[in-house]
Amino acid sequence: MDVSFLNPFLSSCQDAFSQMFNISPQHKDPYLLNPVGTHPWEISGIVAVSGDEVGIVAFRLHKLLATKMLDISGITTSSVEEKEAMEKDLVTEFTNVITGNAVSAITNKNINVSAPYVITGPNHVIPWPRNTPIIGVPFITRQGTFEVNLCFKGV
Repeated sequence: MDVSFLNPFLSSCQDAFSQMFNISPQHKDPYLLNPVGTHPWEISGIVAVSGDEVGIVAFRLHKLLATKMLDISGITTSSVEEKEAMEKDLVTEFTNVITGNAVSAITNKNINVSAPYVITGPNHVIPWPRNTPIIGVPFITRQGTFEVNLCFKGV
């Protein structure tokens, strides 16, 4: 994957965390993700990409970090069910912000994105495109860890 395509997603993620939650994430080295391997993430916000590039962007995190993000945002809930629904909504919107800002920064390609959706649960499965490498970029914050996964195939 071209670094000029990867960097806008990393910058967008760092900027969104900083602006929305006053959290300063630091990314670690990218790695190749095994699409059938296990993972620790409990929530994944996913966006499908089409146009000059085809693939998937996934923002993956632990439920604990989603809860902290919700708390920092000041949103209050009256039940466990409502809190879980709001955490999913927050991850959906955050995934949309990250992807939208990154795609806006990529000016040399025609890229369209789907509406984001969220998958939850231990070791949930993402429908990655076949025969296409998946780049995982881990991030650390004082509030918890998360990861951005990018899987693109030029058309």
